[in-house]
Amino acid sequence: MTDTDRRRCVVVAGFPRSGTSWIAKCLSFAPGFTYYREPDNYSFVPGAEERFEYLYLTAEHDDPAYRRLMMRAVAGEVATARTLRQNPGPLLEHLGGPGRRLGERFPFLFLRKRDVLLKLVYANLNLAWLAANVPHARQVCVLRHPCGQFESWKRLGLDPRPERLLENQRLVADHLAPFAELIRSATGYWERAGALWAATMYVIHRQTPAASDRIIVSHEWLCGDPVGRFQELHQRLGMTWTGRAERFLRNSDGEDDRRAYSMSRPTALQVDKWKARLTAGEVETCRRFVEPFGLPYYPGFEPYVG
Repeated sequence: MTDTDRRRCVVVAGFPRSGTSWIAKCLSFAPGFTYYREPDNYSFVPGAEERFEYLYLTAEHDDPAYRRLMMRAVAGEVATARTLRQNPGPLLEHLGGPGRRLGERFPFLFLRKRDVLLKLVYANLNLAWLAANVPHARQVCVLRHPCGQFESWKRLGLDPRPERLLENQRLVADHLAPFAELIRSATGYWERAGALWAATMYVIHRQTPAASDRIIVSHEWLCGDPVGRFQELHQRLGMTWTGRAERFLRNSDGEDDRRAYSMSRPTALQVDKWKARLTAGEVETCRRFVEPFGLPYYPGFEPYVG
């Protein structure tokens, strides 16, 4: 057994703007874990590549560059000012940005704990590869209603590009062939948003049998009772619930400070606040491109889940 195998590892994966930051931050208070934020983000991390955003790997297929990056990540070796922004360690946490930059030059200053918590934003199509190659890592896949997720994308100027999925012939052959024409027909913003969300979740759903250890958790479900449901999530992952995690949840449930990447939000309002921002036509357009995939999530296209 290698040293990496002996580490506990938890992977939080999901689309950008799906709630992964909030969820991973709450989990980061579990004793023994160091939280590495987005080691797969090509905008900030050397070794991460833009093509990883639409990369599709399974147990039968590999990519040497992706393997190198992920093996370093699960070993807690991708230590940069960006990845450790939320968890720089007791020596540097009071020094702010300069302290993190110092740690980037001298990584031993981060004083990292043994176990690894990763938040990944470009791993949705590689969860099967991770399960096969890092079997000790527990996976949490975060689900958010497509209207809530992509309303946030639109405000930030992010563009859904479902046509990129069709560039991978293995992905089409394995999962998306019945929907290829539907995906190609998506032209408007909400058509593309619905197609990208549904196609990606379709792959994850097919790769997550009932016996899988992967946990698919919806952002809206957690918003319904944050303290109780995060305690349940900690228990399922074998992570220790702490008073610091509870204080984080209670303190973040406040007034919206309106910063795009803030985690301070009135939690209950996050479930369906998009309804006041989208027209009925936009919601229906998104729905038309989601429902053909027959997913079991969000019955009636409502964000309320049990």
